[in-house]
Amino acid sequence: MADDIRELRVQTVSKCTKDGSMYLAILQEREGKRILPVLIDRNDAVHLLKKMKEDHVSAIPSSLEDVMYTVFLQSGLDIEEVRIATVQAGVTYCHILYHDHETYRMIRNCKAADGLVLAYTFDSPITIKEELLEQQYMREMGDGLYSMPMNSVNIEALEEALKRAIEDENYELASRLRDEIERRK
Repeated sequence: MADDIRELRVQTVSKCTKDGSMYLAILQEREGKRILPVLIDRNDAVHLLKKMKEDHVSAIPSSLEDVMYTVFLQSGLDIEEVRIATVQAGVTYCHILYHDHETYRMIRNCKAADGLVLAYTFDSPITIKEELLEQQYMREMGDGLYSMPMNSVNIEALEEALKRAIEDENYELASRLRDEIERRK
């Protein structure tokens, strides 16, 4: 693997909103300590957790990725890696790199939740460029608290954080949150 590419693994998937509509897939460097949060919805979280518990692809395809696995296998194709590519307005995107006989190809800008499920289905590595990981990883603040880059959080979470910042009279943070919310509208 290239020096500027890091391999990740899904460490856990956990609820991140009170109503349970959004979850975080927590990815950690295989040979490091940095943690990358990936915001996903409830359905994607359930699907990913199910796929993480499976030992193998079912003989009878029960999901779209199982059908895709069967088609790829019968066609001599294989997913080489799922690369986290960018994070924009709370959505993480990835590229699916696959091998088509003797040619390497790429499917660009897929939803990261779909890519993570495919990585487990095809037993493929999840990767990220060093520069993007350095920009996006969660930084430990102490006492078990972490900070996340604003672009990795959806607008609803930003609005909730804005309310809390105002209640806590943290006007500098409130100003930054307000500016980010306005920028996304």
